[in-house]
Amino acid sequence: MKSESVQSLQYTRTLNGRSKSQAGQDGGLQAGFQTADYVSAHEPGCLTYQLSVGEGDPDSLIIFERYTSKQYLEEVHWQSEPFKCFGAKVREADLWESKEVTKLHEELPGAFGFMAR
Repeated sequence: MKSESVQSLQYTRTLNGRSKSQAGQDGGLQAGFQTADYVSAHEPGCLTYQLSVGEGDPDSLIIFERYTSKQYLEEVHWQSEPFKCFGAKVREADLWESKEVTKLHEELPGAFGFMAR
């Protein structure tokens, strides 16, 4: 890796999980939609914030997040009121049957691929 700090590279997190059916319907996911609306309007350092649901399996979820840096995620996104509310609703609804978080960074320059056309 280049001498550039990992902290300053574009940072991606995926949360792959399985929700408890009733928990998702009881507001855990609704708070996630509200958080996504807030992020879209107020967090320019968030490049992607996407919830995807399994084809034929609505309890299989992936949340894909991409930020300008890990520092932005920790100091801006995680500190926002909508994110804190989402976390509280998820805990209250006991949303996750299982989950796994993957943390990645994009090694720039020289990264390949694209996110949008």
